[in-house]
Amino acid sequence: MVDNESFPINSLQRKIIETIDGPVLVIAGAGSGKTRVITYRIAHMIKNIGIKPSNILALTFTNKAANEMRKRISNMMMDDTDLNSISLGTFHSIFSGILRKESHWLGYKSNYTIYDQRDSENVIKKILEDINLKTSISPNKIIKKISEYKNYLFNFDGLIKKDFKDLDVIKKIYESYRKRCSKSEALDFDDILIHTNYLFFRFPNVLKKYQEKFKYILIDEYQDTNSSQNSIINKLSYKHRNIFVVGDDAQSIYAFRGANISNILNFHREYKEAKIFRLEQNYRSTNYIVQASNKIISFNKNQLLKNVWTNNEKGEKIKIYEAHSDKEEAQYIADSILFHKRTKKFKNRDFSILYRTNTQSNILEHTLKEKNIPYKIYGSISFYKRKETLDLLAYFRIVNNPNDEESLLRIIKKKIGNKKTVKLILEFSKRTKKTVYNILKNISKYHQLINKKEKLENLIYTIENFRFQLNNRKNTYTIAKCIVNFLLEEDKNYNNDYFQSILDHISLYLENQKKLKENGDMSLSGFLQYFSLKEGINEDEKDENKVSLMTIHLSKGLEFTVVFITGLEENLFPSRSSLDNQLKLEEERRLFYVALTRAKKKAILTYTKYRFLWGKRIMNIPSRFIHELNKKFLEIEKFVFNLSEKKNKLDTTTYHHETTLKKGVKVFHQHFGIGIIINIKNEIAIIKFQQSGVKKILLKLAKLKLIVYS
Repeated sequence: MVDNESFPINSLQRKIIETIDGPVLVIAGAGSGKTRVITYRIAHMIKNIGIKPSNILALTFTNKAANEMRKRISNMMMDDTDLNSISLGTFHSIFSGILRKESHWLGYKSNYTIYDQRDSENVIKKILEDINLKTSISPNKIIKKISEYKNYLFNFDGLIKKDFKDLDVIKKIYESYRKRCSKSEALDFDDILIHTNYLFFRFPNVLKKYQEKFKYILIDEYQDTNSSQNSIINKLSYKHRNIFVVGDDAQSIYAFRGANISNILNFHREYKEAKIFRLEQNYRSTNYIVQASNKIISFNKNQLLKNVWTNNEKGEKIKIYEAHSDKEEAQYIADSILFHKRTKKFKNRDFSILYRTNTQSNILEHTLKEKNIPYKIYGSISFYKRKETLDLLAYFRIVNNPNDEESLLRIIKKKIGNKKTVKLILEFSKRTKKTVYNILKNISKYHQLINKKEKLENLIYTIENFRFQLNNRKNTYTIAKCIVNFLLEEDKNYNNDYFQSILDHISLYLENQKKLKENGDMSLSGFLQYFSLKEGINEDEKDENKVSLMTIHLSKGLEFTVVFITGLEENLFPSRSSLDNQLKLEEERRLFYVALTRAKKKAILTYTKYRFLWGKRIMNIPSRFIHELNKKFLEIEKFVFNLSEKKNKLDTTTYHHETTLKKGVKVFHQHFGIGIIINIKNEIAIIKFQQSGVKKILLKLAKLKLIVYS
C-alpha cells in the first residue's frame, strides 16, 4: 500500500483503495476526499499490484482535475515509474485522441477540426439563411436540442412535438448541419463521443484492441456522465469488468448539458456484482454547514442515501440576510467582505459570491468597484474568445485543415470585409459542390469575383506557403510564430500579448508532449485538439488575490472560506422553469446543495424584496430552500425598521428580538454602508462605518436602518 504522511487516509478510504478487481461504486459526499482516493488507488495499482500504467484509463471532466491527479500520483510514487503512459484526461481529450488514431476506419482524415459552440451556431445560421427559414427558434436552442439528443443517443424521431412544432424542419436543419460538418472535415464536441460509440460498435476489432489496453477504468464525477459517455464506458469495461466510478448524486447539476443522473443511480443494476462504498466524512466544512446541507438534500426523493458528517469545529451558524433591493444586497455583501477582512484577517481570495444567473453579476461588480474590492468574474468573455485569439486560431485551423469552412470564412471576412463577396463564394460552393478553399484556389474561373481576385489569390498563396512548411514537418512553434508575425504585419491594431499567450501555450504543450516520448504528439493538429478542449474556468489561472464571482454551476469542485449565495428567491432560485417539474426542482435543490458545500467556514445567504430582473422591477418572496433549512442552524441578519420614519414600529418578523437605538448597535446607511454607533447626542449619531470611517449623521434626515440578530 502506498502511504504518504502529507495525505493521511482513513480505514474506509484504505479499503476502497485496495479493492481492485471488479466493478466498484464510491458514493462520495461533498468534501470527503474522493480525489485522494482515486490518486492513491492508481498509485497502489502500479506500485503494489504491478499493473502497467498503460493499462489504466482514468477519466475526468476538466483538464485541471486531470493535471492535479497526475501531479499527486507523481508525488506519491517517488521513483522513475513512467506515469505518462497512463491515459488520464477528460472524456473528450482521450476519445478525440483515439479517433485521430483510428479515423481511417470511419473514412475521414486525422487532422479534423473540432467545432465549438460558436462554430456550430454559425453553421446553423448559414443553414437557416440558405433554406430561408424564418423561425423564432434561435440557433443556440437548435444546437442545444441537437446536442441533447446526441448525448442521449436518440434520433430525431424522439423529439417531442411541444419542443419544436415543425419536426420535419428540424430534421432538415440537422441533416444539413451534419453534411456541412462532414464537408469541412469537422466534428463538434458531441460528435467526438458519437463517433467513438460508432467506432466501437461498428468495428469489434478496434473495440477489442482498447478493451485489452484499458483493463482498469476509473471515472471521476460519475454523476455528470451522459448516456453517450456511459455507453462508451460500458463497451470498454465489458470484458474485464474492472470499472471504478466515484461520484455524488447530490451534486448532479448538469442536466442542461445532457448529464444523466440515472447512470449513477442505476450503476448497481448495470453491474450487479458491484461493491458499493460510501464516503461520508466531510473534511472541508464546519459542522453547521454539513448538517444544514444534509437537511436540504433530504427533501429530494431521487437519491442514493448517505449521512455526511464531520469532525470539524461546530463553526458559525449560516447567516440569512433580507435586502430591500438588489443594490442593497450588493452593498451588504461588499461591506461584509470588508468587515471580515478587517476583523478576521481574511484575504480577498477567501471570498466567493455565487449566483444563479449571470445577469445578477452586474450590480455586484459595480458595487465592488465602488468600494475598491478586487474581484474576478468567471464565465465572462475569456481569453479563448478574444478577437486576436480567434483570428490566430482560424489561421492555425485552416493551415491544418483547408476544408474547415468556418475558419476560412472568418479569414476572408477579415481580409476583404465584403459580405456580398462572401455570399457569392458560398453560392459557388453550394452550386458546384466544391469546398470554399477549392473555389479560392481556382478563383480565375469565377468572373464575378474578379475585383477581389488579387486579395484572394494572395490569401491562398499565404495559406499554401504555411501548409508547405507544415507538410515539410517544420517545428509547430516555428510555424505558429511565422503566422503570428504575418498577422502583426497585416494589422497593427492587434494586441501582441494575446498572440504571445498562445505561443506560450504551444511551447508548454510541446514540452509536455516530449515527456510522453512515443505517445507524444508534436503536431499542429495535436495542439489544436488540446487547445480546443480546454475549459474556460480555472485553466492556467494565476493565484490572484481577488474575490471570485461566478454562477453556482461554475463553482462545483471549488472551495472558499466564506461563500455568499445570492438571489434566494422563488422564480430565480429555484428557477421559474423548475417550479412545475419535480425532476427539475430536485436539480435546483442539488444546485443549492453544491453552493452551500463550497463553504469551509461561513455561508451567507441573501435575498431581496425587490429585484430588477428581465427588464423590470419584480417583487419577490423568499426561496423555499430557506424555509427547508433547519432554524437551529440559522442566524437571521435583517433590517428591522427605518429610523427616519416617525413611528418606531418594530418589524414582527419571526426570530427577531426587539432592539433599541443606542451606542454599540450596528446600522446601515444607503451611501456609507454598515457601521456601528459610537455615540448619540442631540439627535446626532456618531457612527464608525466599515468603509467610510467616522461620520456625524442627523437622525431626522438619514435613512438609517437598524441591523439586529436572532
